[in-house]
Amino acid sequence: MHLYQKVLVGIDTSAQSKLALQKAVAIASENQATLDIVTVINTEKFVGITQGPMGFGAATPQILDELTTKLKANLATARQTAVAAGVPDVQVHLQTGNSKTLLATTMPQQLGTDLIVVGATGLNAVSRFLIGSNAAYVIRHAPCDVLVVRTDLHNQLIDLPKRMTPTV
Repeated sequence: MHLYQKVLVGIDTSAQSKLALQKAVAIASENQATLDIVTVINTEKFVGITQGPMGFGAATPQILDELTTKLKANLATARQTAVAAGVPDVQVHLQTGNSKTLLATTMPQQLGTDLIVVGATGLNAVSRFLIGSNAAYVIRHAPCDVLVVRTDLHNQLIDLPKRMTPTV
């Protein structure tokens, strides 16, 4: 079996990404691999959510600061989880931009990733049609293996609520 050396996991604050993190940590620990934990502030999702000083559809600096603080705390917790599980090298990355391209191609190429782990989509059918799924995009464009997580560590299907709108 192939031993993965560089595992990348994309996380946000959803239940799906928590499952992906658990599996990525287990894989990285078993393989003694580097784990890159990536969160992307998808700036495209801010269009139309608020009217701020920069005009309609612009997120205010306060909203971005609050979101950044929350996501940095989530990354720190994820890192602690991985270190406690025995992952030898854990790096965290907070990026801004298009989450699909960053997770599928940009970050894996920069980091030398040989496995990408992502949670299954939590979007409903209409949202998937309109904006697409990160997981589906990563599967189509990644330069390496991709694991889309739908189960817990015991490979039991988890009944996750469908989100009506995407999270970061």
